[in-house]
Amino acid sequence: MIKKISLIIMLFIINVCTFAKEVVNIAVLYSQKSSNNIKNSQSVIEKEFTDVLGGNYTIVFPKELQVIAKEGNEEIDKSYSALTKNKKVDVIIGGDHSVSNQIISKESVKKLSIMPFAQYISHGETSQVENLTYSVQEIGFDKIFQLLRSVDKDFSEIALIAPEEFFDVDQKMFSYIEKEVKKNGVSKVKWIPFNGDYEKLAADVKGETVALLGGFSDQDKFVQVMDVLNNEKIVTYADGYGTGISEKAYLSFEVDTNIQRRLRKSAISLLEILDGGSAKDQKVYVVGGEMRPVINQSVAEKIEKWPNWRTTVAAKIVGKENLGEELTLYSSIRKGLEDNLQLTINKNDLNIQEYQVDAAKSSRLPQVVAAGGYKAVDQGQADAQNDVKKDNTYVGVGLKQVIWNDKLNSSVSIEKSIYNAEKESYKQSELDTVLKISTAYFNVLKLKASQSIQYSNLELTKKNLELARVREKVGYSRKSDVYRWESKLATDISKLSDSQAKLQNAKEQLMRILNNDLNTNFQPIDILDTEEFLGIAGLELTKKNVMDDTLDKLIKLGLENSTEIKQIENYTIAAERKLKEANRNFYSPEVALTADYNYYMDRKGSGELYSTDGDPRKEAWTVGVQVSIPLLEGGERIAKRNTATEQVQKLTLQKEDVENSVKQNIRASLTDLVTAKISVETSKDARVAAVKTLELVTDSYSRGEVSITELLDSQNVAIQAKESESASKYDYYTKLMITERAVGAYHLLNPEAYSELLDETNLKVQ
Repeated sequence: MIKKISLIIMLFIINVCTFAKEVVNIAVLYSQKSSNNIKNSQSVIEKEFTDVLGGNYTIVFPKELQVIAKEGNEEIDKSYSALTKNKKVDVIIGGDHSVSNQIISKESVKKLSIMPFAQYISHGETSQVENLTYSVQEIGFDKIFQLLRSVDKDFSEIALIAPEEFFDVDQKMFSYIEKEVKKNGVSKVKWIPFNGDYEKLAADVKGETVALLGGFSDQDKFVQVMDVLNNEKIVTYADGYGTGISEKAYLSFEVDTNIQRRLRKSAISLLEILDGGSAKDQKVYVVGGEMRPVINQSVAEKIEKWPNWRTTVAAKIVGKENLGEELTLYSSIRKGLEDNLQLTINKNDLNIQEYQVDAAKSSRLPQVVAAGGYKAVDQGQADAQNDVKKDNTYVGVGLKQVIWNDKLNSSVSIEKSIYNAEKESYKQSELDTVLKISTAYFNVLKLKASQSIQYSNLELTKKNLELARVREKVGYSRKSDVYRWESKLATDISKLSDSQAKLQNAKEQLMRILNNDLNTNFQPIDILDTEEFLGIAGLELTKKNVMDDTLDKLIKLGLENSTEIKQIENYTIAAERKLKEANRNFYSPEVALTADYNYYMDRKGSGELYSTDGDPRKEAWTVGVQVSIPLLEGGERIAKRNTATEQVQKLTLQKEDVENSVKQNIRASLTDLVTAKISVETSKDARVAAVKTLELVTDSYSRGEVSITELLDSQNVAIQAKESESASKYDYYTKLMITERAVGAYHLLNPEAYSELLDETNLKVQ
């Protein structure tokens, strides 16, 4: 009872203390552009500010104080002004880039305002404005001009374009910009206010080669502005304040979206202000670090100017008008089976053999020959009573129908067997083509993943380079650390470039197999994102009993399916028929029906015919049965019999050898598949451990507790572990396809191929 009373008293005290905390009502102002993402943004903002201030203050985000301003800067000002006049509001937070940029341009602020997402070019150490502090993404002009000169390195004049109303908002920015531009080697600056007149804009930019754009908020208008500049072949850079507008220009930088860092710093600033500090004395938080260039490919194609490889290799590419169709493993295989050139050639060979069967059959059909001519005989024959005179001109027709000829029958049988063997050979080519396609497809996926990993590694190196610069400033390390990271940065750019080249080559290899244009653009879909599941991938093959049982069933299935074995079996049938023919050739005759008919158009000269009347006979015919058998061929028949006997024995041994080969291939491929499966698991564990180690070492390095060598080693191990995990995944799927090829049945083409195996085994999917 006493314990319950104590607990109640404790809870009462906690509640009293909680209610005693000062309540802080926070309003968040968003622009219309953020309306689609406000729910997620609001939860992140509330979490960060509550985590930092919750121990000292009661933080409240009243629903009615979460405001979305209408489109345009004037509407943002109206909504902001209404919040400053609202007595319930203690603090105003800018919820996005548009709001933050608009508010920090003000010379006076009446209510405490914190703007976490500013992207102002010019800033001081503090805001120098009462009730205002902010975080800023600084894009130095040296980086902007380095990006511009990657396209056009020789320009000395630049046009600066902004909306006309923008010129009246913040005059201090223009002098700063002009000073920075000239500091970067540009002697002439042309300011061009844009008032919506596109014809005037076209006249103003005539002859310009490079332009900077800023202050635009209407995407449709900006697109039209870019149309004007693109027609003039002008290299453009834009800062769209994170709204996505900047990506419509040729060049821009990807905005740092590390929201948590900005909000955490803003919350700490608010805590210091609530504890008695001054907003205008809070240091402006500058979001630093290397920034990723953004290149609009469609603009590059329009103006026919491209950046150098060093810029392109690390850039984000946008504006691709043709990303290409999605290509899955299944659709690749289907297309390859229809269009692969080698497969088409093999199909032609199969058709040729089919015609050979028809040719053999034709020898057993009636043979009709039409003939005509002139025949002259000697006087003795002419004077005798017969069917000729001295000169004879005639036309005629001859018929022969083979009734029995074992050689011809054998030829038909042999050609049929060879045709059946060629059909199995074609099936074998289909199976091999499927394996080629799937191997090439997985290689594309592997290299695509590798490129992504190399890019992530490049970004990490950039962050560590910035970290090294900070360490140097605070005395944790020497300049040599910075130089080593700069060296690694160059190496990583080279590796990324190499991975991009390998990916392009792999894509072209796949297109060649599919008989597509090598320049065809396509989006390969990862195997895990497709609907098909690959046959025996679900069996728990790492268990010995399952492995043994599966192996026995796969060997049985493989021997039944093997096109190689079926091909030899058909050749054996042909050889055995050839042997029968060689044996029968000693006694088997040819029996044929023959008939001839001649019509004499003219008979003249001396001579007598069998006819008793005075007119020569016009017609003559014969009908008969012909039987023939060779008696002596100089030992040829014996040689043919011996050859056929040896051929049968040879094919019998070949079949046995192929059966052993099929068994061995299935065993080896299944063993490799199990090894690949284990590699997938272990490489995942290695990657997790390497990434955790890297995080720990990076944290220690930032505090000056470990050397650069340890961080470099950890980063290299982490990238190798990621590469290994990615490669093992696609190696596993490749080994799976190799196993199915050894069995002679692909689950993708015939989902029922392994149904009996899977049903009988009744195993769980891993």
